[in-house]
Amino acid sequence: MTKQYELLVKGAEVLDPSEGLRARRDVAFAKGKVAAVAENISTGQADETVDVSGKLLTPGLIDLHGHFAYRISPYRADPDPTNLAIGVTTAVDAGSTGWMTFPGFKSYVIDRVATRLLAFLHLSSIGTVPGSIQIPDLEDFRYARAEEAQECIEQNRDTLLGVKVRLTPNGTTLKNAVPALEMARGIADRTSTRVMVHVMESPIPLPQVYEYLRPGDVVTHVFHGDTHNVLNEKGRISRDSWDAYNNGVIFDTACFAKHFSIPICRTAIDEGLLPHTISTDRVGDCPPAPSLLKYCAPHPPKNYNLLEVMSIFLGMGMPLEEVIRGVTANPASVIASVIDKGELGSLRVGAVGDAAVLTLEEGNFTYPDMLGDEVKTNLRFAHALTVKDGKRWSPGD
Repeated sequence: MTKQYELLVKGAEVLDPSEGLRARRDVAFAKGKVAAVAENISTGQADETVDVSGKLLTPGLIDLHGHFAYRISPYRADPDPTNLAIGVTTAVDAGSTGWMTFPGFKSYVIDRVATRLLAFLHLSSIGTVPGSIQIPDLEDFRYARAEEAQECIEQNRDTLLGVKVRLTPNGTTLKNAVPALEMARGIADRTSTRVMVHVMESPIPLPQVYEYLRPGDVVTHVFHGDTHNVLNEKGRISRDSWDAYNNGVIFDTACFAKHFSIPICRTAIDEGLLPHTISTDRVGDCPPAPSLLKYCAPHPPKNYNLLEVMSIFLGMGMPLEEVIRGVTANPASVIASVIDKGELGSLRVGAVGDAAVLTLEEGNFTYPDMLGDEVKTNLRFAHALTVKDGKRWSPGD
């Protein structure tokens, strides 16, 4: 006799900000979807039951900023062991590839891995050049080609969220910063997509960057500690940043290496400017090519996974519900142009059957940034189970 559910996860504390739910619940999955959420669901109704009593169950986690064009360009992370192995069921590549290189990324990575991968298209035709190689992506602005980028987005609307601009000395250069923003704005407007802007080491001030952003656009590495950051001369969140935040610009963390400052993160949290999305900027290990090893740092920079970044923000005083919102409901709303809102980042009945089962481990944990500061906390997130498309995921699936 066919049972009603294929998988039943019992006994967890369910935390789903999209539904305003935090309570002990059972969650059942069928046909790749969330099929039921209730106080008690009989094990006799399911083909498989997993008891996770005492653990935390959330919608599948979403990392809005990583680099997953594995083996397509250097230093890119292998998607499944990086993501699914810790409960991240959906990840967004933040501009590793441009229109010339995206087709290879799509064919050889996105279409072949189990992680649900989406992407921003880099404005540069060749994509992101790793900073250690010290060749700016758009030093030669001929690499920025609006017509080809727009066509690539139109042809890949099931995957591409918009266009990425990297405002750094190894990105646009000062000369090309404003032209890049202008071109990205035009592409996003013509395709009804979003702009994501990397602002760490930006050659132009943040208020000038904000002029090119609309509600739903993303400013990433937003809590960096370099010049042109979110603080004013008094060390408070600037009026321009508050205005952009309140007007719907998405503030994304992308907490890689020196791209985030713990004191600035603390200031933002203390003042109530919580990040909309908590993300990692995950990259991969040094590439195997001997000629590229010279570009690898002798001491690898801090490249935290999503659970570690979540632990950092929890340790800095961000409420648990808001931490989970920042990796579920909020990033799901950013990718709603590709995947309907409510399909991801939620455990509502009928949503995609993605879930993460986590524990909050007690102990003494320290998380340094690369600027000389650190977070000490007695709680950290740990992974227990990943559910992807209604099935329990394990390595090799």
